[in-house]
Amino acid sequence: MAWGMKNIVICLLGSSIMEGRIGVEDPLDRWYNIFQRMLSRAHPETCFPIVNSAVGGESTREVISRFDRVVLPYNPDFCLFMAGGNNHDCQNPSRILADGELAELLDGFAARLPRKTKVVGAIVNPVVDEWHFATKHPAFKDYLAAFGGSLDASLNPEREFVRAFFTRHGWPYLDLYALMSDDPQKYVLPEDGVHMNKRGHELFARNMFELVSGLL
Repeated sequence: MAWGMKNIVICLLGSSIMEGRIGVEDPLDRWYNIFQRMLSRAHPETCFPIVNSAVGGESTREVISRFDRVVLPYNPDFCLFMAGGNNHDCQNPSRILADGELAELLDGFAARLPRKTKVVGAIVNPVVDEWHFATKHPAFKDYLAAFGGSLDASLNPEREFVRAFFTRHGWPYLDLYALMSDDPQKYVLPEDGVHMNKRGHELFARNMFELVSGLL
């Protein structure tokens, strides 16, 4: 038997859903730790170091502004990337993306990727409106009025745009919205209506494992 392990480096990029800190008490139950264990068991001759470059609360502008610093130095084999979810912060108007800015940011991300890096996208999961503060916050009232008062509905145009972006580049993606939309309360924390609970972390991990493992 040859000695020496093959290393497949995986970078996570996005905001809090991708970061995975919220929703489970034991860090080993975070989606990316479950995902890593599943990969390791399925491919025992390979190590899967994960660089978690996601930061909770960031807009896509803020995420992409860190790309050269937190992804490129690792020259990853895979970049698991989630865009969107925090791009219309009505409490902080300076953070809101301008028309066309999301497209520019995503195009810049694609252009700067290392040649070797495979992207696997992720689509933002459902929001349970009755549990999320924004649907009751006066700062969001006018913005959400165009979507029937629903924060979840307000994210649908962005979800569609990001799906189309991944498809245009031929990148596979995990659609958490589609996976959870039949019963989002089963997978989302009642405390905030957006972050995944333990069952959500497990669903995310299992499906991301199946997607990435199939690409190895």
